[in-house]
Formats: sequence, structure tokens, C-alpha cells
Amino acid sequence: MSLSPGDPESMGGYTLVDRLGSGGMGVVYLGLSESGRRVAVKVVHAPYAQDEEFRTRFRQEVAAARRVSGAFTAPVVDADPDAQQPWMATLYVPGRTLSDVVAKEGPLRGRALRVLALGLVEALTDIHRVGMVHRDLKPSNVLMAEDGPRVIDFGISYAVDNEALTVTGRLIGTPPFMSPEQFAAPREVTGASDVFSLGSLLVYAATGNRPFDGSSPYLTGYQVMYEAPELYGVDEPLRSIAERCLDKDPAARPGLDELRRLLRALPDSAAPVAPIAPLATAAEAPDSVEADTRMSRGRAVPPAPAVDGGTTETGGRRTGHGRRRRRVLVGIAVALAVTGVSIAAVRMGSDHDSASSSSSSSGEAGSTAPSPSASAPSASAPASAAKVTLPPKHVQWDYQIGGAYAPAAGVRVVGRDHDSEPAPGVYNICNINAFQAQEDEERDWAADLLLRDAKGNVVYDKDWGEAILDIRTAAKRQRIAAKLNTWIDECAARGYKAVEPDNYDVSTRFPTYLKADQAEALMKLLATHAHEKGLAVAQKNAVELVADRKSVGLDFAVAEECAEWNECGEFAEAFGGNVLVIEYTAKGMAQACSGWGSTLSVVRRDELVVPQGANGYVHQTC
Repeated sequence: MSLSPGDPESMGGYTLVDRLGSGGMGVVYLGLSESGRRVAVKVVHAPYAQDEEFRTRFRQEVAAARRVSGAFTAPVVDADPDAQQPWMATLYVPGRTLSDVVAKEGPLRGRALRVLALGLVEALTDIHRVGMVHRDLKPSNVLMAEDGPRVIDFGISYAVDNEALTVTGRLIGTPPFMSPEQFAAPREVTGASDVFSLGSLLVYAATGNRPFDGSSPYLTGYQVMYEAPELYGVDEPLRSIAERCLDKDPAARPGLDELRRLLRALPDSAAPVAPIAPLATAAEAPDSVEADTRMSRGRAVPPAPAVDGGTTETGGRRTGHGRRRRRVLVGIAVALAVTGVSIAAVRMGSDHDSASSSSSSSGEAGSTAPSPSASAPSASAPASAAKVTLPPKHVQWDYQIGGAYAPAAGVRVVGRDHDSEPAPGVYNICNINAFQAQEDEERDWAADLLLRDAKGNVVYDKDWGEAILDIRTAAKRQRIAAKLNTWIDECAARGYKAVEPDNYDVSTRFPTYLKADQAEALMKLLATHAHEKGLAVAQKNAVELVADRKSVGLDFAVAEECAEWNECGEFAEAFGGNVLVIEYTAKGMAQACSGWGSTLSVVRRDELVVPQGANGYVHQTC
């Protein structure tokens, strides 16, 4: 891809001619030396250059990469980790990443899979020979050159006799490709950890699916530590090899010499495969982390287990996208807490979990900024919005639906769950779960208002264990709205200025049962009532429905991960820039700040939006 406006023209004497890729922590450019030699120049994003711990990690990456040389690694040719904007140049390797190859061309088979497997074993042998552990072997860190793979990115590798950089309590890595010991004892990992990651990577290369793939980093981490890998579609002998690599006990995994002998048995030609239609699910994010590989490619996936005998379904563009949990998944959180770590792993590139999860807002005092005065509606707002107060544009804000706490100084907008009191002195948005029954509140709904399949079983959102509400008829929508409107009344009585009905995208996730016009019809009932109470109404996600915002009665937008999914522009245009953005990864935050930080309100939160002081808490602004 060509250079973008604002990209440097040179770095360290190398002329930058093209972008090779970008991630949450930096950009990789194609550079030319004065003699014309091509190099890959990794330039750290300016904000991270100010983080001394990050600088230490980058120096470590440069030192580690310089120590490793071999046919299947990319050697460092130049670097300046102490520059105002740190950079490193490695030999340019023409080729796409493994994640890109599998996403666009499907799983590897035959000789291609064999060459990959043996090449990666050789690369790990070179890495381990100099006393290093890579710790982040994953598809986006493998370049597919014509003569074999190249392992890149030593950003979180370290010498086995040195202390790992986990002193702040942040766990660094990419959950679907991490080993159990990286979660349980990150300072004690050995080369066996890379063998576990290799097993996960080879399963992905052979099937297009990860053996551990939860709907959040917490769930994925739990699977890695306690559950058997999903090896559906992995043929022998690779299946047996992968099972040994993925043993929870590091001592039970094969060493690299044994692994090399085992992998030589892989077939040199692909066996005929009956065509299997890929599962029509969407990619996520949150955490998981390599967005373009969440599609189930080339295999039939058994249905997810039902909750209480009900039916589950996922659909639409992004599985699990649409909202973040207002209550922490207690069982998973406790299970991981036993290990003494908290996951703050985030993406770089398409699946890189890395670096700082420290909050950029540490003040405890509530904001002294006055509440905004009544404002005229934006160009896209319905006429009824003239009676309500819209949130101020392009301000610091915080998203606290997982638990309330005092906003940091300078915050002018806060979103909270409807059970919480509004924060004093700021514009408050009240979040309600409008299209699904909260997991512990299902019995509060009449049985006939829960969506059911042809067999009469309740349909569940499998990611959260929540029953879907049946919005298919006008009569049922009226009854559902009557209950939800009591929550809206409570929001107004407590002093909130706006309401955010969550799960508006339900029809895109459950297209077998629900239609967009049904979701819009219920939302219109809620918006009409909210406006009568003097509350503005937010459209939460559902960019597919943004064209109907005026007729539905939506005044502004709350958009999760719109930078990561390249949707911020659509929301900004539709709502006249009155958009509150929530990102959950370093990659998404970097994209949001660079593309929309000067016009929209942007905050980065942790995936479970836990309150300040809880493990994993993240709050950052541009």
C-alpha cells in the first residue's frame, strides 16, 4: 500500500517508499538504502515512544532479533531504539503473512503445509540455540517467502536467563496462540512454550481455525489452560503431532529435534478433500484476536451447546460484536485470577496482543466541567430531538457500563448501566439491555416474549447466555416496550440526559428469526417515549441500520470498535460528528486516534469494562 498523509519520507537514512503494514504499536514501511537495498523499517507510533517501559521492550526486541540468525528468520540490518521515534530495519522478505494467505486462499495442504512446519521448527531451533524464547509465534508473525517461512517480530521474546517484562502485572501475548504457562507463570516460560504455540499455529494453517477460540481473551485463556483443543478437520499424522504439542504439561511436549522427525512424516501432496461449505459466521474482535480468521473456513462446525435446552445462533458480520458485558463473567474471571494474572492482551496488526494497558486518566475527582446547555439537533437528528439535550461533540468521555466510578478530570460524558446513579457534573448516558434478557433476569420476562425456535426452545445469544426477546409482532413489541420504558423512566428520574438501548444489531446476529424492520420498530417505540421524557437516544452500533436513523428517532451514536472495523466515517456522516467511539485494542485505538481523534469523542476501555481498580482496567484517550 502507498504512503499515507503524514508518513515520514525517510527514517535513519532509509528512504521510505511504501507501507507494508500497520498495527497498534507501529507501522512497517518498505525502505531503500542509498545503494538500493530493500529493507523493512518498523517505526514505533509516537505516543508509545514516550512510554519508557515500551522503549525498554523495543530495545529488547532489537537485541533479541540481532542475536538470532538463520534461514527462516529475518535478520536486523540497522536500528535506533533510542531515537525520538524508535525504529528498526530488517532484511526485506517479499511475501504475505500466513494469516493473510490462509484468510484469502484457504488452509495449506500437502507440500505447502510440510514446508511451513519444518521451516518453523528450524526457525525455533535457531531462536532457542541462542537462549531465546519467542513467546509470540502466530500467523501474522510468519512471512510466507518463496523458499520457506520467515519468523519475525521478537517484540516480547526474551533470554531464558533474564526476567520477563511482566513486572507491572500486564500479561503480554496473543491468547489463541499462547501456552498455558504464559497465563499461569509468564516469567517461567521455556522453549516448550513456543512448541505449544507452534501446535496452535499448525492447526490454524491446516484448517483456518484456531484450536482455542473463545469470544473474549478471558474465555480463550480459560480454554488454553483447562480445555482440550478443537482439532476438527486436522488429518493424521498432523493431528497426533498437534495433540502432543498442545499438551498442558510443558514436559510432555516433544522437543524440536523429535518434532522435526515427526513432521517429516507429513504428506508431500494434498489428499483429495470433499468440498465443505464454510460456516456463515462473522469475525470478531474483541479479542480475540485475528479478525480475518474468525470465519470458520473449510470445515463444518458443530452447533454450540444450547443454554438450558435452548437454541443458540450467531450471524451477521461480526460474531459477538455489538456490546460489552456490563457484568464480569465471574466464573472465568475467578478461574484466571487463581493464576495470579490479569489479561490485558490486545492486538497489533491482525492479531498482535501487546503493550500498554495503563490508563491515561488517573484522576479520581469528578469532572468540574458543567453540563452542556440544551443544544440544537445535528443535521441528521429528528425534529423531536429539539426538545432534548445532545451530548457535546469531540470531548473526553468514559464508558462505565461494567461498574461506576468517579470520572477522571476532564471527562465530560459518561455512559453507565441503568442500575447506576449518573455521575455528577457531566453529561450522562443510560445503558439498557433492550433486545435481550439479562442472563440473571430472564424470568422477569413473560415466557411468550422470549424468542423460540420451531421446536419451542428459547433462542440464546451464546456469547452471553442471554435469551433473545421476540420482537416479531407489533403486539409483542408493545409489551416489550412497556417494560423497557419503565427503565427509561428511571433513567430520566435519576437525571440522565440520554438513553442507549443496547443490542440494536440483534437482527444482524440472528437473521434466521429476526428482521431489521422489527428491530427498528421496537427502537422507534423506545425513542418516542425517551423523547417525551426529555432524553436523547443513541444508536448503539448496527451501522447497517444507520440510513433509517431519522425515521426511527435516533439522535447520536455510540460505536464500538468503529475504527477497527472502518465504520467511523459512516457514523460520523450520519450523525454530524456526534459519535462516541469505544475501542478495546491498541490497534483500534491507534486507528481511532489517527483517523478520528480530532473530530470524534474516543475512549479505549478494557473488553469487560471493569471499574477502576479492578484487574484489567483500561481507560485511555487520544
